[in-house]
Amino acid sequence: MRKTKRRMETLSFYDRTGVERHLEQLADMGWMIDRISNLGWVYRRIEPQKLQFSVTYYPKASDFDPGPSEDQQVYHAFSAYAGWKYVCSWVQMQIFCTNQPDPVPIETDPELELQTIHAAMVKGFLVPYGILLVIALVWSAMLVHDVLYDPIGLFSSTTNLFLMVVWPLLALLFIVEIVAYLRWRSRAKKAAACGEFIDTPNTRRFQRIVYCVCMLAFAVEMLYNVTAGSSMLRVTSIAMVLYVFVLMVVVQGVKQLLKRKKVSRKVNRAVTLTVDVVLAFGMMAAIVFGTLRATQNGWLDTKTAVEASPLTLEELWRNELPEADYHSDWTETAASPLVAVYDVRERGSTNGADVFIPSLDYTVTEVKLPALYGRCRAQLLEKEISLNWRQVSFSTKRIATPCDAAPWGANEAWQVAWENEIPSDDYLLCYDRNLVEISFSWTPTDEQKALVGEKLGDL
Repeated sequence: MRKTKRRMETLSFYDRTGVERHLEQLADMGWMIDRISNLGWVYRRIEPQKLQFSVTYYPKASDFDPGPSEDQQVYHAFSAYAGWKYVCSWVQMQIFCTNQPDPVPIETDPELELQTIHAAMVKGFLVPYGILLVIALVWSAMLVHDVLYDPIGLFSSTTNLFLMVVWPLLALLFIVEIVAYLRWRSRAKKAAACGEFIDTPNTRRFQRIVYCVCMLAFAVEMLYNVTAGSSMLRVTSIAMVLYVFVLMVVVQGVKQLLKRKKVSRKVNRAVTLTVDVVLAFGMMAAIVFGTLRATQNGWLDTKTAVEASPLTLEELWRNELPEADYHSDWTETAASPLVAVYDVRERGSTNGADVFIPSLDYTVTEVKLPALYGRCRAQLLEKEISLNWRQVSFSTKRIATPCDAAPWGANEAWQVAWENEIPSDDYLLCYDRNLVEISFSWTPTDEQKALVGEKLGDL
């Protein structure tokens, strides 16, 4: 039978009522809170018993303190005299328990309690949550921008899909937490003026839903990256998970070690932050340079190779294809459960012979979710690219001219060119599920157009 267990609790920092009731329930089941850190709440097994818990706040406390300050020790002694045993702390939160059936409350002045809670919240909750809320809103706005202007890039990336779930949910979580606290404080101030205490709001269920959805989104992303992604994506995904885990464990371990060594708050903070920064940059540099080196040496592929090109020059030209050494590169450049993008480049070489050698380029965007088809189509019709020429950067837009879709077997067909360029044999073809951008170095015949529709219209 295990003696300890670790849990990730979804209890708000200011929710003293929720924390007290939660710890009372666990004590009744035989588990006593032992310590709380960024890595979770640790409980130790005890004999099941009826205990009452009291949560108070000490705004001057820090997570880097080697132990209770002199003021806290006096406060703990006073609480012990009233029958309350000090259990542990979570930054500014202090937890006490007692087995007395009707103990004297530790906090007797509701106005003073409200002041200490608010001082602790400003330091350990409102400011960090406010900063995180701004970050989450900025990221959410960037994702909305991509929905409007780069839906293919957004929805073909499992990482972007994960962020689309996580950032708006986190923004909502931060808003709910801040608003819930401010509303409670407003009501608590009115109650305190009458000498009354009121319970803190409990958002535990909502937090649990948010975290479960985020973890599910992360699990889906990792599963897809590991099973269906390129070797580079697979390695970097696993490396980033290990990066976050190692960073959290090492930094937390250094902080706790220095606290056990009774190192001062300032020294602990300086050393811990230094280790955090150095380790974060060092591991990230190792991941970046390691994957780049592996890619350069051919150990990792940045794209997912596909067995065979769905359409080749040999199929288009048949017996009339000039003799040459042809090479086809058919890869999955980006893919997710919603959108996948495939690229093909086929070139030929004749070792310097002055013979026309055809070339073929095409990109197939497979839209797996019909609701996204219209936005992806619009993006390709309005496509814009950035170019650099003689250290001058400029952008150019795609000009699409409707043409006969029947020879292609498509729903729509467009001949495309870039601004200030003469239209050539470049086309955008719209099928039921696939959007095909194809470029020929010759003018295709109707027979070749029909073959394009047959091969690329429905991969």
